[in-house]
Parts: sequence; structure tokens; C-alpha cells
Amino acid sequence: MTKAAIALDGNIISEHFGKVREFLFVTFEDGKELSREVIPAPSADHAPGVFPNWVKSMGADVVMAGGMGVKAKQFFQALGVRVLTVPSMDAEEGVKALLAGAVRTVETDCGHGADQDCSHESGHDCGK
Repeated sequence: MTKAAIALDGNIISEHFGKVREFLFVTFEDGKELSREVIPAPSADHAPGVFPNWVKSMGADVVMAGGMGVKAKQFFQALGVRVLTVPSMDAEEGVKALLAGAVRTVETDCGHGADQDCSHESGHDCGK
């Protein structure tokens, strides 16, 4: 059984993990959805580790978002949560891809101030 936390921005997968206000948690096994619920993200200040620790505490094995910074990815990896950064898509499309085992990922490293390109295929810009 797997539990995925999908960062939401309305009905689409959030392109900026650090600004997400709610998550869709989907539990599935052998390609079949067992349960889902939308839960508001913690309201604490956006500080390193808050969202990864909370997502892990909710029982998630996988997290899906459009864009995610290097530090957040490192927190998730340390917690044993697999990170899937995906192109811009509808949340239902993301769920279908998860169930089918066909998630197409893209590399995104939003460093906020780091000397790196923060533009993603989807046109997302981290505000630099």
C-alpha cells in the first residue's frame, strides 16, 4: 500500500511546493485507489522542514509537486519519502498517472537566491 501527498493549487498540482495551502492524500495499492482526502497544509511559517515533516507524519511515502527546492527534496529523502516533480497538470491527471505507475517527472531545483536557473518547462518562475 502507498500513500501519496499531492500538493494542490485549486484543481491542479501546485507548481510551487513551498506555497501550497492544501494537499490531496491518496492511498492506493496495485493500481487501485483505496481512499483520498484533501487536508489543509500546516499554517506555520514557511520554514525548512515543516512541510516534509508534516507530510511524513501524515503517513505519506510519496510527495508530488510541480516544483520543489533542493532543501525540501533533501528533507524528504532523509525521511524516506519519494519526491515526484511533475509538469503542470490537473490533480486528477496526476492521480491517474500514479495509479498507472506512469508518472512523468521533470527536474526542478528552486534555489531562491542560488546561482541557478529556476525556470521550468511549465514556464514557472520562482520569483527571482
